Amino acid sequence: MRPDDPLVRTYLESSMVARVATRTPKGRPAMTPLWFFARGGRLHLGTSQASVVARNARANPDVVVLLDLPGPARSSEHVLRLRGRATVRDGTPSLPVLLGLARKYYLAGWRSELAHARQW
Repeated sequence: MRPDDPLVRTYLESSMVARVATRTPKGRPAMTPLWFFARGGRLHLGTSQASVVARNARANPDVVVLLDLPGPARSSEHVLRLRGRATVRDGTPSLPVLLGLARKYYLAGWRSELAHARQW
C-alpha cells in the first residue's frame, strides 16, 4: 500500500496515537505510543531525544508502527501496520512539523466545537 491509498489516508488522518515498535541495542522489543502526523509520505513522531524510542531508533532504525481507527469497532482487524526506517533528528522540530502536530492535537477539538456552535 502507498501513502496516497484511500485506506492508508483514513488511518493516517483518523488515528490519534502511533504505537511504535523498536528494538533495544540488546535486541529486546519495545513498544511506545506517540503523537504523530503524516506529511509528504512520512510520519513525524513527537518524542524527546532522550526517550527509549529515540535511543532505540538510533541504535536500530528498523521500526514497525501500528495505527488504530478510533471508535468502538477497534479490533486487531482494524489495525494498519507500517514498516520502515526511522531517522532521529536533533534540535527543535521544523515549523511545518510543529504546526502539523498542533493542528492535529490542539486545534482539531476547537474545529469540532465551532462546527457545532449552534447546538450550544
